[in-house]
Amino acid sequence: MPGSPPPPSPRTSRWTRGWGITAALSVTETVSYGVLYYAFTAFLVPMRDDLGLATAEVTGALSLAILVSAPAGIVVGRYLDRHGPRALMTAGAVAGTALVLAWSRVEGLASLYLVWLAIGLVMATVFYEAAFTVLAKHFAAAEERRRAMTAVTLVAALSSFIFVPLSQLLIDAHGWRDALVILAAVLGAVTIPLHALVLQRAPDEPREGGRHAPSARAGAVLRSADFWFLSAAFFLSQFAAIAALVHAIPFLLERGYSATFAAFAVGFFGIAQIPGRVLFTPLAARLRPATSTAVVFLLVAAGVGVIVAISGAAAVVAGFVLLGMGNGMATLARATVIADRYGQAAYGTISGVAQAVTIAARGAAPVTASLYLAVVGYGALLWSLTAVALVAAVLGFAAERSAAPAGP
Repeated sequence: MPGSPPPPSPRTSRWTRGWGITAALSVTETVSYGVLYYAFTAFLVPMRDDLGLATAEVTGALSLAILVSAPAGIVVGRYLDRHGPRALMTAGAVAGTALVLAWSRVEGLASLYLVWLAIGLVMATVFYEAAFTVLAKHFAAAEERRRAMTAVTLVAALSSFIFVPLSQLLIDAHGWRDALVILAAVLGAVTIPLHALVLQRAPDEPREGGRHAPSARAGAVLRSADFWFLSAAFFLSQFAAIAALVHAIPFLLERGYSATFAAFAVGFFGIAQIPGRVLFTPLAARLRPATSTAVVFLLVAAGVGVIVAISGAAAVVAGFVLLGMGNGMATLARATVIADRYGQAAYGTISGVAQAVTIAARGAAPVTASLYLAVVGYGALLWSLTAVALVAAVLGFAAERSAAPAGP
């Protein structure tokens, strides 16, 4: 028809669809993390008191969910490599809503653990790893993919700021059980329709720059030394960051700082992850992959090193800022490095294994560091963690400098 605008090109349509999915996931990740993870902090004390449990028993439920999400994430990744995300992530949102309602009705330790074991399975379907797999498959160009993943994590970084105080307000007004019912309604009302209506399978043949984007086979990647060097680097970096964070306040108290200042300084770890994620995309675009990956781990090493080596309040705060920025970048680095290096076809499977390794680090760090601490003391512990992060930087640099990714 004369005068009618030309139809959008497939590339433009796909770009628009990809950013629509990014916007939807930004919202659903914020709400999912808020209700299924961060809100637990606010419910810990009222749950413990009402159920007559010890603090360690209650927090064990969250630990169980995180551990269960690791192997479940591998299965979810394999599924998303073969099928679209709509059915699985919508089912995860429905199950998550039902399980929060079930959480509001638990009467003892066994039922609490049963509910949270199931929530761990849901985490694998609706948390970052699933979202990153969806984005990796919709954005073939590395720079766009990094921007999309960064956008989701920046919005979702507000999750704790929104849902921890909101949960506390609801608990104060309605009690912890009714507060969970309200949060379940919020979770369902936001995540179910967005997953059901917006998510869709990516085109079968992703292209970058007019050619087929290279993708490696999952089996070949998981048998390769460079993948395990890279995974070891992320394991060590996460281990160092979590162990330093867990023992930061006791270390600062031993150094003579007040408890108020110690808590204030440690708070910068969380805040600094936001600018870290903002800076990651331009950093990755300007540096070679091996260099940008090493820089992420060097920031973790520098943060821990500054905290232990330099006295003074300003140095302590600066150390936690560096540590937080490095940790925030690491979340994006792991997701984008896998897509950039190994392609889109088997991203879910490969990323699921890498995420399981990272979760293992989170679980191992507090206990292992505590055992080591009992032998060497706080100063030696933090110097050792600095060295661990430096080893991560060397491994990450070496893995990225190895041979180019194999094709299918």
